[in-house]
Amino acid sequence: MSPARLAIAALLFGSALASRGAADTAPDPVVALERAMSAAESSLRDGELQGAETHYRAALLEGWLLLGSLEAAGGRRAEARQAFERAATAGAETQRARRSLALLLASSDKAPWTAPELDAVPRADRPALRRRVTTSLASAYLNLGVMQAQRQRFPRAAELLETAAEIDAAFPKVQYSLGVARFNAQQFDKATGPLARALAEQPQDVALKRMLAIAWLKTEAFDKAAELLRDDPGREDDASLQYAYGLALVRGNRASEAEPVFARLLARHGDSAEMNVLLGQAYAQRGDYDAAIPSLKRALELKPDVAEASAALGLIYLKQGQLPEAEAALRAELKGHPSDVKTAHNLATVLDRQGRPQEALTLLRDVLKAKPDFADARYLFGKVLLAQGAAEEAAQHLEAAARLAPEDANIHYQLGQAYQKLGRSDAAREQFEVFQKLKDKRRGGAS
Repeated sequence: MSPARLAIAALLFGSALASRGAADTAPDPVVALERAMSAAESSLRDGELQGAETHYRAALLEGWLLLGSLEAAGGRRAEARQAFERAATAGAETQRARRSLALLLASSDKAPWTAPELDAVPRADRPALRRRVTTSLASAYLNLGVMQAQRQRFPRAAELLETAAEIDAAFPKVQYSLGVARFNAQQFDKATGPLARALAEQPQDVALKRMLAIAWLKTEAFDKAAELLRDDPGREDDASLQYAYGLALVRGNRASEAEPVFARLLARHGDSAEMNVLLGQAYAQRGDYDAAIPSLKRALELKPDVAEASAALGLIYLKQGQLPEAEAALRAELKGHPSDVKTAHNLATVLDRQGRPQEALTLLRDVLKAKPDFADARYLFGKVLLAQGAAEEAAQHLEAAARLAPEDANIHYQLGQAYQKLGRSDAAREQFEVFQKLKDKRRGGAS
């Protein structure tokens, strides 16, 4: 079991069973809610997960109904409506929730909301009562989410835990649990936020730090991943962590730092295709193609379908102007990994340079269908269209590219060319001015 899943399993019987006051001593409005919570937690202690889930769902119904009444009594009709709607979907019993919702919708905005369950609660005490209700709701959603995670139903767990976080973002363990569920559901872009918040609360938690580092790596935030892994106390003795660290360095264009990492990995753990790919990529980033090409070819000898080896070779050949060799290598990568949009974009570049624009456009259409926000592909698509005389369509794609990558000078230049061909002189001049400013800025930064 992975560290993330172990953490989820441990959490169920850790935070879920926080002690609660006796339900019988509670004020009348919350008796049903707190009895349901106590019954759920008693079932958890006895290992009766199905019974616990049933009781927690009963608690959700009682909690949302009471919260809806509190919101309506306070004149917050929109919040009351949302609470009653949630009550109607919380469990099997829906009649009370639907009746409360119907009464709310039928009542006048100016008419005071009458709720017998609140008659004995002075107005001054209602904010405290509201906090008790939201605390119970957050706890119920947290524990329901953890139970779903223990059953390996991570997407559903994440939905429940997200609701707990919406109710009370600072509720104990909610950010941690949500981040772990998102991570295990492979929703890495949604995992980084709660994991980062959890790490801020527990900065010494090594397992949590590693989980966040992998999430950053999966979302291409390579510098952030490298920063978290750099000082990991177990990295030197853990090949997987060392590999992840080296990968983050390579992808973050820090090839000189990555090379010794992979050299140590090769020395300790022997020759492997994946290691040779990363080492070849590190050499290529430095411009040392004479060292990169043998490493990448070695990777393909060890494992002909290893990811990214042929893609890296193809990119090197493209930069060297060896277009037939580049095309062959890039096609080999796509044969084994057809969803690699970056490689498809590089192949389209090769085809365009070989004077095969229609083939390039066909490939780029598929790329943009898979990844509409791929700025480089938008730019190339617009550039090729412009060369074909389709200035209007080219301008649309170049405008989209400029929105996605406003600091790319070449995009603004091509967009200016498109506007010029369309007779939009003022717009063209503006784009050429932006192009020149960006070029000047780049020269100033390089000096």
